[in-house]
Amino acid sequence: MSKLAIGIDIGGTKISMVLGTSSGKILARRVISTQTGAQTRSCLNELIQNIKLLLNGSSRVKKQILGMGVGLPGPVDSKKGIVPRSPHLGGWEGIPLRKLLLKALGLPVMLANDANAAVIGEKVFGQGRGAKNFIYMTISTGIGGGLVVNGQLVEGTSYVGGEVGHMTIVASGDPCKCGKKGCLEAYASGTAIARFVENEIQRGQSSKIPSFAGKGNKVAAREVGLAAKAGDRLALEAYCRAGFYLGIGIANLLNILNPEIIILGGGVLKSAPRLFWQSMLQSCQRDAWPQAWRAVQVRRTKLGDRVGDLGALALVFEKHALSP
Repeated sequence: MSKLAIGIDIGGTKISMVLGTSSGKILARRVISTQTGAQTRSCLNELIQNIKLLLNGSSRVKKQILGMGVGLPGPVDSKKGIVPRSPHLGGWEGIPLRKLLLKALGLPVMLANDANAAVIGEKVFGQGRGAKNFIYMTISTGIGGGLVVNGQLVEGTSYVGGEVGHMTIVASGDPCKCGKKGCLEAYASGTAIARFVENEIQRGQSSKIPSFAGKGNKVAAREVGLAAKAGDRLALEAYCRAGFYLGIGIANLLNILNPEIIILGGGVLKSAPRLFWQSMLQSCQRDAWPQAWRAVQVRRTKLGDRVGDLGALALVFEKHALSP
């Protein structure tokens, strides 16, 4: 009898719930909108009802399920199972999610920060299979990451291990949404790319980027990517700059952790021109110790848009040492 798990990926705008196998096959999926504030409790009730629908009322299916894995933003205390404070989940802070799900569904529950869940997803289903020391980084609206050292997830004393997007790249540099200055996220994320472009246009730099966004629409990294592929000079400069700073951040990680593999994912990589990747590798090689650079492989994730779902599932299968 094959073993199954429930994966729950909680994001700022949507919650994805899947029923999946230990080989990473998604058997069923349901998605609801994330509700916050006064609507949080009703959202939790909707989440539970949708998981019951995934189970389809079948006791046979439930007997095959090892547990539920939950990935969500913020410094998740995996032992207490309580939702942390997060700018994306106002109203959820302090909710004993593990206890609520266990009571409602009678299944073991494993919680983790979403980026930590993603790195476990890579360990069980992706590019990290068989590796002892590797890092997953997502380059999207923000920058997140997860670290596996000697085969173990690094959560840290206060459960903020792996916050690679908030290492300082430039002392007293550009402001970051976290409240600090000079973070990697403030220089290499999709938000940072768009902000750089907007500032340069305001200074009088000519560009075709606004035409890709549409009249009156706010520029995002996706539109900058389209303009870069069309040869727009400012767009190419923005990606080259972001890749340069990302390379510095990765070099720091290589020098500290000396991993076998760096796995990169996230929306920015989808829209970025080749120049972004080249710029990143060049600055990384320049700043990394030669021994660390020669030992590492820098790869793109193969899990794609499924990384949230598969990461949540992997929290269960990794705990039970089940992988394909």
